[in-house]
Amino acid sequence: MGYLKLRMVSPLADYLDEGAPNALAPRPPSLDDKVVGLVANWRPSAVRILKVLGTLLEERYRVKAIVMEQPVREAPASKEGKLLDGMREHLDALARRVDVAITATGD
Repeated sequence: MGYLKLRMVSPLADYLDEGAPNALAPRPPSLDDKVVGLVANWRPSAVRILKVLGTLLEERYRVKAIVMEQPVREAPASKEGKLLDGMREHLDALARRVDVAITATGD
């Protein structure tokens, strides 16, 4: 089976996560020996997309494990209205269990 090549395309001149105060963690050079967390939104298509992606990652890399995280369906927003604040505990726990997290939305 041939490998699928993925290329990230952005309409922005610079990626928002590069050099920003809230920058994302550095990306590993490979997924070999990594625990990969797959995080879907609550749409069924997102789960299907990530299951296929997980299979492809297992074929292409020597991942330690693929973890399909259950979608966070109800996360109350903070008093300031920030939705991610309501998921902070869940996301922090996920970050402690995985080396890399990939998310998808789908419908």
